[in-house]
This record gives sequence, structure tokens and C-alpha cells, in this order.
Amino acid sequence: MTLTNQDYDTLITELINEINAVRNKYDAFSQFTETKVADFVHTNRHLKNLHAAQTQELTQRTQDLAITNAQRAQLHAELVTLTARVDGLIMQRDKARSRVKFLEATRAYRIEQKLRSIASRLLLRK
Repeated sequence: MTLTNQDYDTLITELINEINAVRNKYDAFSQFTETKVADFVHTNRHLKNLHAAQTQELTQRTQDLAITNAQRAQLHAELVTLTARVDGLIMQRDKARSRVKFLEATRAYRIEQKLRSIASRLLLRK
């Protein structure tokens, strides 16, 4: 089986066509790879920026939470102080009420009330 010049030319043409097809596939693959690498770099930068923004926001929210907790603690301390003061005032009021009740229950007070009633009636008649 001998090959003629025409067979060689045909084989060389087919080989050149295959080489061109492989080169075209390589170029397409290279473009695809470069596109994916560029997308990856872009996405990576975006994610880093997003991460930095989220870290900054987290830091800000942590500071805000610390301030809120300090304010809550201060309000709680004020509430405890005011509650103790109100309890003291209520105790004073209750003591005063019991003293008034005791005084109103005494015989001298009842006599004084009767005398005032009689005196006011006498004054109104004149």
C-alpha cells in the first residue's frame, strides 16, 4: 500500500484542518477560562468589599448595642432608686393615715367634732 502525492496532500490538508480545529478549540477554551477568571476576580473583590461593609456594620451595631445596654442599666438603676423612694413615700402615707385613724378614733376628737358642730349651728342662728 503505497501513498501517492495526492494522498499525502489530502492527509496534510486533513492534518492542517485538525490542527486549526484544535487551535480554535484552544482559543475558545482560553477565552472561556479568561472570562471565568475575570468573573472570579470581580466576584472575589465584590465579596471582599461586601465582607468589609458587613464587618463595619457589625462593628457599628455592636457599639450601638453596648450604648443601649449602658442606657438600659442606667434606666434600671434609676427605676430601682425611684421604686425605693416611692415605697418610702407609701410607707409615710400609710403611717400618716394610721395616725389620723387613731386620732379620729379617740374620745377627745369625737367630743371636739360634736362641739364644732354645735358651735357652727349656734353661729348660724345669729
